[in-house]
Amino acid sequence: MKGKGALAILLLAMVIIYFAYFMRTEKKAPVEEDISRFNQTRGELTAVNLESLSRAIIEWMAESGQEAPESLKGWQATRSYSLSLTDGWGRNIKYEKVSETSFRLRSAGLDGCFETEDDIIKEY
Repeated sequence: MKGKGALAILLLAMVIIYFAYFMRTEKKAPVEEDISRFNQTRGELTAVNLESLSRAIIEWMAESGQEAPESLKGWQATRSYSLSLTDGWGRNIKYEKVSETSFRLRSAGLDGCFETEDDIIKEY
């Protein structure tokens, strides 16, 4: 019985040492790194959303034979399906009609302010 008890204690000690070693040596990403990756993903999502919106607008222009719409809200009302008019941060996308055939889509980016360095802009 003494041998089995000693063996059980030895196995338990080895398991504890094993977990303590790997818990100690496991490199965990700092919170800042996680937030940075999360914001990068939001930026990528915004770029994809801007691309989808632009393709839908261009397709609508080609099908209807009309010029670029005056606003996104008015344009979306003419569509049978809806696309998101917000960026990855949940803020409204800014639409600017540049000419009869071109337009600009703009996200305020991470800081939430338009006309700053982090704006995500797509021109068509």
